Amino acid sequence: MRLAKHPWVVALVAATGVTLLVPSAFALFAPPEMLAAAVELGERRLWLALLGIFVIAAAAARLALVRRRSSEDEVAEAAAAVQGGAHLR
Repeated sequence: MRLAKHPWVVALVAATGVTLLVPSAFALFAPPEMLAAAVELGERRLWLALLGIFVIAAAAARLALVRRRSSEDEVAEAAAAVQGGAHLR
């Protein structure tokens, strides 16, 4: 399976990493008052925040993985389309 053909798989893996990294960094570096405020939000809102981080990270990663066609790709496709060779003589 070539990952270039499946950009959503790469985007979901990247989103999983971001979803694990952001709350961990928040728990490590946030002041105690912010941690207490996060706990007061409740479990449901924290799960929704995690889901939101995951969705936003997946969408951002997918947009970052959009492959733009270059003029070199067009030349390579035109050369591949020629069968039996129109060679220079």
